[in-house]
Amino acid sequence: MTLTLRLPLAQGSAARPLPMPDQDFGAAFADPAAPGIRSRASALALRALLLTAPLGIAALLGWASFGWFALKGPPGLGEGVVIAVTVVAFYWVALSFCSAVLGLFWRPSAEAVPVRDLDVAILLPMYGEPAAATVGAATALLAGLAAAGRHRFSLHVLSDTRDAGAAVIEEAVVMARRAAHPDLTIRYRRRAANTDYKSGNIRDWVSAEGGAHEAILILDADSVMAPAAVLRMADVLSAEPGLGLVQSPPRVLPGLTLWQRLQSFASEVYGLNLTRGFAIWAGDDANFLGHNALLRTRAFATSAGLPHLSGQAPRGGVILSHDFVEAALLRRAGWGVRMLPEADLSFEATPETLPGYLRRDRRWCQGNMQHLRLLAMPGLHPLSRFHLLQGAMAYLASVWWMVLLLLWAFTAPEGVMHDFFPGNPLMPDWPEYPALSQTALAGLVVLMLLGPKAAGIAAHVRDRGLTLAQAPAFGLSVVLEVALSILVAPVLMVHQVRAVLRTLAGFDGGWMPHAASRPTPGTLLRFHATETVLGLGLIALAAAGQLTLWLLPVAISLALAMPLSWLVQRNVRASWLLRPLPERPA
Repeated sequence: MTLTLRLPLAQGSAARPLPMPDQDFGAAFADPAAPGIRSRASALALRALLLTAPLGIAALLGWASFGWFALKGPPGLGEGVVIAVTVVAFYWVALSFCSAVLGLFWRPSAEAVPVRDLDVAILLPMYGEPAAATVGAATALLAGLAAAGRHRFSLHVLSDTRDAGAAVIEEAVVMARRAAHPDLTIRYRRRAANTDYKSGNIRDWVSAEGGAHEAILILDADSVMAPAAVLRMADVLSAEPGLGLVQSPPRVLPGLTLWQRLQSFASEVYGLNLTRGFAIWAGDDANFLGHNALLRTRAFATSAGLPHLSGQAPRGGVILSHDFVEAALLRRAGWGVRMLPEADLSFEATPETLPGYLRRDRRWCQGNMQHLRLLAMPGLHPLSRFHLLQGAMAYLASVWWMVLLLLWAFTAPEGVMHDFFPGNPLMPDWPEYPALSQTALAGLVVLMLLGPKAAGIAAHVRDRGLTLAQAPAFGLSVVLEVALSILVAPVLMVHQVRAVLRTLAGFDGGWMPHAASRPTPGTLLRFHATETVLGLGLIALAAAGQLTLWLLPVAISLALAMPLSWLVQRNVRASWLLRPLPERPA
């Protein structure tokens, strides 16, 4: 039994237990209370088109690759493997492109008319984060919601903080907030043991107190939401009884460092449009991102209790990336799961350094790799299976791309790769291959890679405008973001491959608080030692003529991993750099 420490209940509040049993992953389940979700035939046809179109694009690239290899005779086994890996890896790139194009056609829906006001508990899980800023942002949200006079809200700080001194500060901050806002319901609970990490923290609260609340708004410690976004989500949940979860699209706050500004700029200009496209084709079979989402409490408790996976961590044990699985279980039980792009005044922070980002990514990789074990779970909606696969492929794709790079480097037919550079560094020089086909092939690859960014820029300019005075700074920001993203991509690939291999080898990374300090150059050199050595080794091989020059840009990026990481953790002082950026809600 988990022991908890609680502040006295606020006046008028009451705890009501709500059982949240483990789900059976070996049998289908339907919640008798779920009204059910029925998608329109036109929406299903659009989804089928969008998910199959990338197959055609990837197959086209595979066919072009086959034609290239066939220039020097029938392709062998090695070339066949290259073509197969190319098709699989490129499907996910093409899917991103198609989703971004679809996002251009998104239009906001009319505001929902709630059937009645909901009683919503705002859950703020904490794990050692700075108490004043974290609780302060949640209290500001609660005060804004109370002032709106719609629905009923209370704040519940759910601490898993391990340090007793930090916990004392948390409790003092909550007491101060309650004293400053006597009209608001603010509660604090700290678990003595952080069983099952965040998902266990929320589950313990639901089991003890969830019965008193119709819905729960789950935040992360770095979440910032505007009251208008939460109210719109609550209206939708009230108006549509078949929905079990409404997810807002969290945008990335800018922070102070170049890395944070890069992430925020990409989220603001490209990410929002991509999310809109996803919302269109996913419909009511969407996904859960783990925070900044509103859930129907009884549906969540009845349908989404997570058992441990058989075996030891990292492949077994606690499900780390619980959000995708909880969404799949809700949908399995008959509840709708919807992404709501209209509620876009929703924000999250990102680690301020590249090592901090990669450490968090390692934990996500371990959790997403567990999803592969759940693909055959009985009763899952087909799109839920696709989401679970997509979560795993976010990391397995790096393995695919690394294998593809090595295969292209070492398996290309004699003469073809040599003709790629001496004849024309910017365009292959293959006399047997028509020039139009060469141009079309290169254009297809560039379109798939940069198309989502172009679509995001188009949507951003259309929706928010761009004055002539703003255009130069915006254009330079796009160029800088693209350039730095290309430079960082090989580093991310190597670390994701390491994360996948560590998981497969049985190394458990566990659950760690976000890193808050900025590493010294010496620490950065140790952290990026693998990439640095690999990059220098590839450069040496290229200089000795043992490696195609095709891999030289990747080798240089890897060799520069440490200074690049040092650069992006510097504070940004230029006011125009990497703008526009989201404004933090008041």
